Amino acid sequence: MELTVLIPVMLIIFLAAVVMGVTSFGFALIAVPLLNLLLPLKVLVPVLILYGVITDMILLLPIYRHLDLKGMGYLVGAGILGIPLGTWLLVILDESILKIAVGIIVIVSAWALYSGYRVQIRNEKLGNAVAGFISGLLNGSITMSGPPVIIFYNNQQLEKQVFRANLAFYFLLTTVITVPFMYWGGLFTPEVIKLAVSMSPSLLIGAAGILLGSRLGTSMSGSLFNRLSLLLFFFMGCMSIISAL
Repeated sequence: MELTVLIPVMLIIFLAAVVMGVTSFGFALIAVPLLNLLLPLKVLVPVLILYGVITDMILLLPIYRHLDLKGMGYLVGAGILGIPLGTWLLVILDESILKIAVGIIVIVSAWALYSGYRVQIRNEKLGNAVAGFISGLLNGSITMSGPPVIIFYNNQQLEKQVFRANLAFYFLLTTVITVPFMYWGGLFTPEVIKLAVSMSPSLLIGAAGILLGSRLGTSMSGSLFNRLSLLLFFFMGCMSIISAL
């Protein structure tokens, strides 16, 4: 990879990693639309999935003590079911359709939650399962697994540290599970492996960004954390649509 491309790639990954460290989400929401301006999505997505196994582990380590695994089985199980369908959609659909659809959903959801709208979910097991399935579908297609789970957790008003730890754990599991599905789908081409190797210096930058962001996120007040999360969510929905046009 040429230096004129690698430098902006590293800067984008650092920014995405800092945001991910603060909120436990947002890496793909930031990295995918911006990196897609430099690299094709069908090459970029498998590379970010491979890197995600490492970055998700780095993110989880400082906050794993806050994990609340209630309902996590339904979330992860349904997410696993959604991943192969998402991988299939990436192969057959125009990537712009996927990004526009996700962008619209993200914008509407973020605005509703920011305005104080909440849905009363009586059956949390079903809520976890629905959020997990849609999240797995998006993870297998455009690596943006965050929106459905973030919407669900925000709607349930989880405490900040539990919110961060649960998201980090869920993303690590779904990312690890996505790797073999992408391999079987033929997405780890020689071009993808070559790109992953050439982008490898950005992993060190990303690790530093996650650790910095994690410190900021731990010291941030719960109300500020919620507002920042939803504003970021809304902004990246806009970016997803813009990158598709």
